[in-house]
Amino acid sequence: MPSSEPPVSRIYQRRPRRILLVDDDPSVIRGLSRVLYQHRPEFHVNTASNATQAVEALYEHGYDLVITDWHMPGGGGRVVLDTLVMRYPETARVVHSSHVELGDTLQCYSAHLVLAKPASESEILAVIDSALGRAGLKSVRRAG
Repeated sequence: MPSSEPPVSRIYQRRPRRILLVDDDPSVIRGLSRVLYQHRPEFHVNTASNATQAVEALYEHGYDLVITDWHMPGGGGRVVLDTLVMRYPETARVVHSSHVELGDTLQCYSAHLVLAKPASESEILAVIDSALGRAGLKSVRRAG
């Protein structure tokens, strides 16, 4: 006997993940965006070129993941991460920096993960999936 309830659309079962990329280097933003558009097309990606823009974006939208450079004008990644920890602690936080030192800990960055620059596509995707998992979220993997 067929069910009387209509099937639930997959669109309503999973909301697209919102990702904020923060870096003052446009080529880094383009590279990260390209990886996400190619491998996680279901993600909604926004960008900010400095900490001030990032904080404004955080106030305007809810994000599942923020990937931020550490050294930028306007307070850099510290301002972004401090805002996330204080106001949006459920948001996954990744520091993406070429200035990662041996011995740096996640606690010194207030991040879930640290990704050194440069990073391969597979490293970027693994960190995104891991950060979303640590924050209690699951990324939707593309079939195929």
